[in-house]
Amino acid sequence: MSRPFELIDPALRELIVEVRRLEPDVGLFDVLLDMYSTRYSRGDDYFTPNDLAYLFAGLAAPRGGEVVRDPVCGSGRLLRAAAYQARTQGGEVRLSGADLNPTARYAAAVNLALHGFHADLGKGEADSLRAGTSPEPADVIVANPPVNLRDWGHGELKDDRRWTLEVPRSGNANFAWVQHILADLTPQGRAVVLLSPGAAHSSNSTDGLIRRRLLENGLVVGVVALPAWLFPHTSTSMTLWLLAKGERPNTHRVLFADAGILPTARNGSRRIFDQDSVERLLQIFGEWQGLRRCEDEGAPASAPWCRAASLEEIADAGFALTPARYVRNGGTAQLHSSDGDRNRKAELYECMDRSAAARNRVRDALESRHDYRIG
Repeated sequence: MSRPFELIDPALRELIVEVRRLEPDVGLFDVLLDMYSTRYSRGDDYFTPNDLAYLFAGLAAPRGGEVVRDPVCGSGRLLRAAAYQARTQGGEVRLSGADLNPTARYAAAVNLALHGFHADLGKGEADSLRAGTSPEPADVIVANPPVNLRDWGHGELKDDRRWTLEVPRSGNANFAWVQHILADLTPQGRAVVLLSPGAAHSSNSTDGLIRRRLLENGLVVGVVALPAWLFPHTSTSMTLWLLAKGERPNTHRVLFADAGILPTARNGSRRIFDQDSVERLLQIFGEWQGLRRCEDEGAPASAPWCRAASLEEIADAGFALTPARYVRNGGTAQLHSSDGDRNRKAELYECMDRSAAARNRVRDALESRHDYRIG
């Protein structure tokens, strides 16, 4: 396994050692990463904010001895957060990552080195989709891939063996990333992946078929809808997908969370989660996956913005995976509504769905013209 230091100029190595000695928290480098990400927030150079990296790692819950991979590692924050998450549980993980952007890869090397972590970042820049799966499968994958990537290599990769569910459509790499990540996991592996909201409900027939087969094969653990403005360059409300292979609790149900209604605070040009809400979210999903113990004498944690749906219910909804659709349908207020109220609400919800779908089609069309990455 290569060390991050191998990518770094010898003079800079000495500076890193000195910075770690003088400032163990190495917060200055994070400030520089944020400044770089804000200034160059176009193309493929977006770095995941620290609070979101913490959420990724908490949902993935890596454990000591596991291999953790990020196929689009950017600044290395997701890998760093995963390593810290495992360390808080008394374990150490093995890290690996790749990125097509040489600046991002170098930033990841410095970032990990400053925090005292080792990682295999490959022999050079790499496009993970075109490079294929890694020689060693990962136990955990955390990924923030390019959103709605248009030119992902459909023509040259359409016969690739990774597409076990269906060949992803041309012009959008969302489900190419999903299937690549699943193919790169161990038989009991799990993943947390950031996707555009359109991936959850796209009317494209290929997308719909892949969503259906993901569900039928028990590969979707949960979906979290995030608030808007969590990234400094876009107001889009992204979604986190939790995926898992092998045996696990609740295989025939999916847990949805509409975190868009949770409290947030402003931090410059972006919003940040309320920490108590994040911890509640992590506890609920940790119990759901069997990765955390129940806090309240065996009673599972719950929240009004979370709800589990059966595969039958999801099938009735056309295999859409938009959290708001299921969370609101489980609200207790509807139990006391009159038939007229329920009908009016149903009509209103249908109008809202059509409006949201129209907005997302426009957004997808715009994004397909200018591929961007939140990495």
